[in-house]
Amino acid sequence: MPMSIPPKPKRSEQLLPKECYFSDAWFEREHRELFSRSWTFACIVQDIPNAGDYKAVQINRYAIIVVRAKDGSIKAYHNTCRHRGTTIFEKDGNCRHGIVCPYHAWTYNVDDGSLRGLPKKDLAFPGLDMKQWGLHKASVGILGDLIFVNPQETPEDDFELWLGSLRDTHMWPHSLDSLSEKRPVRYDFGANWKAFCENAMDGYHLSYLHDKTLMGPEIENQDWDAVGRHWIFMSNGESEERQNSHFTRIPGVDTSGRHPVVYQFFPNSGVLSSSIFFSAYTIVPVGPEQCYLELRTWMMPREKQDPSKKPSKPSSTSGHGYIMPDGKRYISIDTLSCHAMESLDFQIEDMWVCEQQQKALHSPMMKVGPLADVGESSLTWFQANILDYVPLEGPGMKMAAE
Repeated sequence: MPMSIPPKPKRSEQLLPKECYFSDAWFEREHRELFSRSWTFACIVQDIPNAGDYKAVQINRYAIIVVRAKDGSIKAYHNTCRHRGTTIFEKDGNCRHGIVCPYHAWTYNVDDGSLRGLPKKDLAFPGLDMKQWGLHKASVGILGDLIFVNPQETPEDDFELWLGSLRDTHMWPHSLDSLSEKRPVRYDFGANWKAFCENAMDGYHLSYLHDKTLMGPEIENQDWDAVGRHWIFMSNGESEERQNSHFTRIPGVDTSGRHPVVYQFFPNSGVLSSSIFFSAYTIVPVGPEQCYLELRTWMMPREKQDPSKKPSKPSSTSGHGYIMPDGKRYISIDTLSCHAMESLDFQIEDMWVCEQQQKALHSPMMKVGPLADVGESSLTWFQANILDYVPLEGPGMKMAAE
């Protein structure tokens, strides 16, 4: 079991050896000891408004069905038939008449995942106890409009315990009912998933790597809160005012004082909260040196946009990547029509610098230098939380699973 939540560090230091960012053995331990019991953003309640509506989502290594039951509650099941392991649903849809496997038509109840029927049961499976062969259940937690999933039926960390005081102290004011979703974007990174998370929490680079996109703030104007194991970047509103002056504001979202802007939910989900948009994302670890970012964004509907508010630069993702069959825009360094630093997309800038860091990890000369006490202390805290779940085993860092 993880230890108590570490406090905010007084000094910054690198706690994870560089091998933790490319080791196959360490990556397997992360999946077994961290992701197998973590809460991860899956979708929003508006995705499944009616009984039987479902979303087929990928939660780290777990294929999950998030479905609206007949009584209006939200359930989650592993998207794997108990017969031969076939993935049941590839696309989103409605299954109000039952969850039916396409291979042999084993059929499960929407409300509890129990096995309801199968063809020629008495002939093919005489004596089969159907009560033992329902879908494996996952757990659901809801925060505002966001649905989180834990792959365990009975999580070690209860959802409210995992949230800490966030619901009461740092909740965003946005309601997605009044906003319009833009095209979802998937960014493919040739980098370890932790490199992305640490980059998102690194405030030292904002005024330099993103001088043409985010434009700060400077580290002396930065602040962050630790709520449970979650990192929350606080803004005083100045840089946000510069960035968002050309967009239509969302009514009821006040950014005049100290307020949350970025939520990094431990370990690998997040929210970007702004007066002109709301985004939710998940960083999905694919391999020790490969991950992808699934990003969904909502803004004011087109018909409610102020015609006098026009962006001073083109849409950052409009000219990059290509459209996937599922409607997402897919972006990687290889799909860019320009250098990443000319893309006008801060996510692409981050993707590029994470890949540059990942390449350097394999150099015998590469060793992480000192971390900034102001601007990078959150990296130390993030790594301490990881080590609570996946501890270093002795001075030789025995990472292989035994």
